[in-house]
Amino acid sequence: MRNIFRIFYRYNWKYPYAVIIGAILVILSRVTGNYAIYFYKFLVDSLEQLDITFVLQILFGFIAIRAISFILEILGDTINDIYFINTSRDLKVDVFSHLHDLDYTYHANKRSGSLISTLRRGEGAHFSMNIEINRNLLRLLVNFYFVSFAFSVLDSKLLMVVIGIVFVNIVTAIFLVKRNISKRRLLNTQEDRISGIVVDNMINYETVKYFAKEKEEISRIKSEYATWKSAVWKYINTFRLIDISTGSLSLLGAGLVLLIALYETTSGNFSVGDFVLVAGFVTTFFPNLEDVVWRFREIAKNYSDLEKYIGILTHKPQILDPANPKKINLSDAKGIIEFRDVDFSYNKGESTIKDFNLVIKAGETVAFVGSSGAGKSTLTKLLLRFYDVQKGEILIDGVSIKDITKSNLRSLLGVVPQEPVLFNESIGYNIGYGAKKYELEKVKDAAKIANLDEFISSLPKGYDTEVGERGIKLSGGQKQRLAIARMFIENPPVIIFDEATSQLDSKSEKLIQESFWRVSAGKTTIIIAHRLSTILRADRIIVIDNGRIAESGTHHELLAKNGIYHSLWKLQQGEFIGSEIE
Repeated sequence: MRNIFRIFYRYNWKYPYAVIIGAILVILSRVTGNYAIYFYKFLVDSLEQLDITFVLQILFGFIAIRAISFILEILGDTINDIYFINTSRDLKVDVFSHLHDLDYTYHANKRSGSLISTLRRGEGAHFSMNIEINRNLLRLLVNFYFVSFAFSVLDSKLLMVVIGIVFVNIVTAIFLVKRNISKRRLLNTQEDRISGIVVDNMINYETVKYFAKEKEEISRIKSEYATWKSAVWKYINTFRLIDISTGSLSLLGAGLVLLIALYETTSGNFSVGDFVLVAGFVTTFFPNLEDVVWRFREIAKNYSDLEKYIGILTHKPQILDPANPKKINLSDAKGIIEFRDVDFSYNKGESTIKDFNLVIKAGETVAFVGSSGAGKSTLTKLLLRFYDVQKGEILIDGVSIKDITKSNLRSLLGVVPQEPVLFNESIGYNIGYGAKKYELEKVKDAAKIANLDEFISSLPKGYDTEVGERGIKLSGGQKQRLAIARMFIENPPVIIFDEATSQLDSKSEKLIQESFWRVSAGKTTIIIAHRLSTILRADRIIVIDNGRIAESGTHHELLAKNGIYHSLWKLQQGEFIGSEIE
């Protein structure tokens, strides 16, 4: 708990003047607001003198101090809103930034729907927590001080009743709020599950339709909502218990205070004005006392939501940048890659990559082939530092990739993935994403290189055409060519082509191969392929088996060895559509 509030207030104290001035104005507004109640006493007592001038002075004084209280309250709320809004923005940006800093492992294991729910609740909870603690709770404390002071002056019995009721209220609040929050956590968990299912359905709606599972998915969400309904009722019932308990305590306290005041008035110890003063504080304080439980409840609820939200910041990246990084300038990079005695395993299991040694020369095209799970894609993930090797090292231009920043490293590597994921923006935006500055002419040049310009020109909105979520409006081949154009505009010295034609028809494959060989000319290139037609022109083909290099050579050299590659080639001959190397 201490850590969450420490982070919470660390953001607030980035704006110290707003915090201090806002608190002072809130306190002054409550001081003047409570002092205005004294005018009820003065007004009633002055009526006994029948001095109309004095009565009007008191009345105008009451109006003036209420106006001052109102102005101070507006000013206080305005000043507070300055840092409420600013800190909310700062925290949102930092959480968003931290999510980008977190490793591949975190994002591979997260559920997007649950994460979205956490972000949505957390953003609201942060703003609400500021309102509850730095505005509402502060006002309640000032109110309590004034009531205690007034009642201690009038009669200690009144003060004892107030202290007793406040104490019982706080003890009750602790018990009821704990129960309320425990039910809230259960409800949050269930809402996260529902959010996860909804997001999964929206992302995978095609799969649902392929298998005609609409009714099953609806039935599934209905079942989850049945559990959710039960959780909601348990949560709501805690509110009813809070209403009954706090309402009864407030009614008891107000009744006792008024009875004591009535007795003292009829006994001649209090003036009528004193009784009106007590009644004024009763009508303002005890309804606010009921709010104490709700304030604690809101603070606890917001804390529960903030715990997961701010908790994102407590996740530490495992893949760290060096303290004193070296730098490889893009203009000077040659693109020499070396895997030196590399070992790697996922989750400390059996090694996926074993004693791997390979040097890829500048401008060389090297293909990785092998069966699924052999370790081909793992090598590129290690090169990109999505994971770190457990043994050995990987170097670019003689520099260990651990000695340069991740952003510097990844700026040297252009990736065309097997399944390109696009932003729900325009075609032009997605192609230009790889550039530091968007320039339409460069985007068009990249599209031409990738055999995509003719298709884009045929669209009514051209480069302004929206591609849909994850690029759903484009075909597989169009997305692949867009990914090539995006990579080309980045112009990195090293290109990674990750099984980018394994699911395409021969025509699309031919277009993509033409695009690929055009953009990779003169660059260090790594091709990962199941379909061997994509690697016939590679300078070297590396056959990987069980995390090790089993064979190495050109297409013809490997065929002549009659080994693993020859077997793979024979299996695919019937599927291959293309031409042999001349």
